[in-house]
Amino acid sequence: MSKLLELKIRNYEKIIHDHNRANKHFYDELLALVRQCEGRYKSVDKAPDDSPEWQAIVLKRTEQPVLSFRSRKMGDMSAHEAAEIRHEVVELYNRGYPTATIAHILGIIVSTASSTIANYRHQISSQNTVQSHERTRQLGANK
Repeated sequence: MSKLLELKIRNYEKIIHDHNRANKHFYDELLALVRQCEGRYKSVDKAPDDSPEWQAIVLKRTEQPVLSFRSRKMGDMSAHEAAEIRHEVVELYNRGYPTATIAHILGIIVSTASSTIANYRHQISSQNTVQSHERTRQLGANK
């Protein structure tokens, strides 16, 4: 595997790790606000809409971390880069990565990864069919 692809995988893993950490921090803070509200009103449901505790919860909810990845199309790339991406899609697919994860690692749209994998599988299937027919012919000739 190329060093560039390894770097892309590590970058993807770092994005996931950082998001998980930010998400945990967000929910810890949200939980603290909910507990504060419950401490004063016995239930979040009983808090008035204009109470500072409820307003803090509403504001905090707008700050939830969002996980996002680049999602380029092949048409936005040079022919060389697109060929390299197709090769990397196949390499990651053969290593067992799910299609969406492959797309996220490589910064492409999921449908591009999916169609690249489908084309690759079709190519492999066609090669296997040709090889099977050749073996059958050879066996018939050896009788």
